[in-house]
Amino acid sequence: MIDLQQATQTLREKGVVVFPGLYADLSAALLQEHHRCFAETLPGLKLAPPMDGEKILPARAIDLVNHQLTTLHQCLFPDWFRQLGAQYFQCSDSRNDFASICEDTFKHDRQGPGNHHPHWDPTLSLRLMLYVSDVTAENGAIQVKPGTHYRNHQARLDQWKKHIPYQDPCPCSGTTLPYESIEGRAGTAVVFDVSVTHRKGTVSKEARRSVAFSHIHSPLAQLQLAGTPFNAIPPSLLWPHGNPDDQ
Repeated sequence: MIDLQQATQTLREKGVVVFPGLYADLSAALLQEHHRCFAETLPGLKLAPPMDGEKILPARAIDLVNHQLTTLHQCLFPDWFRQLGAQYFQCSDSRNDFASICEDTFKHDRQGPGNHHPHWDPTLSLRLMLYVSDVTAENGAIQVKPGTHYRNHQARLDQWKKHIPYQDPCPCSGTTLPYESIEGRAGTAVVFDVSVTHRKGTVSKEARRSVAFSHIHSPLAQLQLAGTPFNAIPPSLLWPHGNPDDQ
C-alpha cells in the first residue's frame, strides 16, 4: 500500500521518491511484454528516430491495451500515480496518457546527444520510471541530484518569460552536489519531478537496461505545451509544488 501523503512530502523535499520492488511479482510478465515491443511489429506504433545506445517506442495508454500489453499498462497507468500527481500539483486534472518503452545499451559516443547529459525537462511534469529489468550502476541506473527541482523550475520560468528557447543539454542547479544513483530490482518504480537535475547512467559494454516511462503533466505544463504566453498564466499555477524558499 502506497502512502500518498508521505510520497508527496518526499517529492516536495527531494524531487524523487522510490518504491523498491513495487511490481516485483509482475516482473516476468513485464519483461515478456517489453521484449515484444522491440521484437514484433505492432501496428500503429513505430520506434522513435534511432539514437546511439537507445531504442524508444512511444505509445499511448490505449495502444498498450490494444496490443495486449496489459501488464505494462497496469504498471505505467495506475490510479496511485494519478492521485500522487493530483496531490503534488494540487489539481484534479492530472493527465497521464503517454508512455515510452525503452531499451538502452552501450553508448559509443558519450559526447553525442542523449539523456546521459545532466538536464532537466522543458515542462513541469512528473515521470514514473519502471524498472523492467534489474537496474544497477553497471547498466545505467538513473542518477539524480535531490533537491535541485525548485531552482531548475525557476530557471524554466525565467526562460519562458524571456522567450529563451530550452537548451539541450541545459545548465543545471546543484553543480557542486554529488549524484545519487538509483539502483533497484525489476519491478521497482521511481517517480521524480523532471525539474530535478538528472541523467542516465553509463551502460557498460554487453549490458542492457530495460525500462519504461509514463508522465503526468501539471496544469502549467499543459498550458506551456499549448503555446500559452507566460504573461497569460495564472500566478497560482506557477509554483503548485513549492518554491526555492522551501529549500
